[in-house]
Amino acid sequence: MRSSIDRVAELFGTDEVRRLLATSLPGYESYAFSELVRAARDRLANTPAHSVGILARELRRAGLAIHHARDTDQHAGEDAAQLVTFTRTGCDWWASTVDHDGPGLVQVHVIDPCEQLLCADNTDERDDGYAALRGLATRLGSHSGFAPRWTLHIDDGA
Repeated sequence: MRSSIDRVAELFGTDEVRRLLATSLPGYESYAFSELVRAARDRLANTPAHSVGILARELRRAGLAIHHARDTDQHAGEDAAQLVTFTRTGCDWWASTVDHDGPGLVQVHVIDPCEQLLCADNTDERDDGYAALRGLATRLGSHSGFAPRWTLHIDDGA
């Protein structure tokens, strides 16, 4: 089994995401994906590239969620479609409350890949996608429709 850091790079580290992060952080282009994500999360808050920092925060949270779910032997539930719907609806609500496109980036670069993983034949892929969405759902937990069973107790430092 790959480490959760490697797994996050594999799942979410597309050329588009890497370019988005690196464009916002000149000098970091050659860094490992996990370092690029960490730097973007730490350095882009309250800057014109704040939306990219939001994406980086949620990518990091996805990695922590995957790691936690693996450590505690948690697996994808039968309510995966409901979880996808909740995270999409929650991101739409979140987008209506802010003046940046961070929630839109999260939808495209976190929720969409997770939804694809949930349709995979491979159990590990389904589990990882489900865990990443649970991490996001926990952040969106104040939005109506949140199911307490989705709660993941992880400390993402945010």
